[in-house]
Amino acid sequence: MLTLVIDSASNLGTVGLVEGDRVLAERRWALTGTYSLELLSTIEAVLTEASVARAALEAVVVDVGPGGYGSLRAGVATAQGLALGLDIPLAGVARLELDAAPHLEGGPPARTVVAVHDAGSSGLAWAAYERGTWPDGPPREVVSPRLGAPLELVAGAPREALWCGELTEALRAALDESGVGWTEAPSPANMPRTLDMSRLAHAHGAFGDPAAVDVFYLRPPAITIRHE
Repeated sequence: MLTLVIDSASNLGTVGLVEGDRVLAERRWALTGTYSLELLSTIEAVLTEASVARAALEAVVVDVGPGGYGSLRAGVATAQGLALGLDIPLAGVARLELDAAPHLEGGPPARTVVAVHDAGSSGLAWAAYERGTWPDGPPREVVSPRLGAPLELVAGAPREALWCGELTEALRAALDESGVGWTEAPSPANMPRTLDMSRLAHAHGAFGDPAAVDVFYLRPPAITIRHE
């Protein structure tokens, strides 16, 4: 399927156009203003670069998090609007599984990859995966996504794992002191992230009703009621 892929889980956004195992166009940018406006302009730029009309799209994939509240909401809402407007299916992809995916492919089946997202004051979001049947099928989830402080993460994570994502200095120090045996994965900065997003969506068979896709929260955001 000719698939538009949107990753807005952080202030570094990615939009791509994927067909099969080919990335027709992909752009990454650092947020400087209003995410929704920059996202829409980047989508148009990607479509123009690939010489593809919006009406030709057959599916949309979006990163559902965990990540930044505003950026994720902008990405999911934009993806839903496009999918509903074009009457095409939408798939949501989990950020931590996406972060782990490029480090699983080609490695030994027993390799464990721990993906980490720095959730700020909420702690560290993390999950662990093994290759399973990836990329023909989804990676195998070893530890489901959860939140915790560095020491909690180290205590609950598999030993001798490959670690990727947003590792903080406090987490690195806790890993070194624990003696669990760990390796930090190289940054996959030059890998086509949108291709892995499309492949994960297909591996999970996740395409369906756009209205059923929503942001994934490990902890519901605080909502402040303004009193007049």
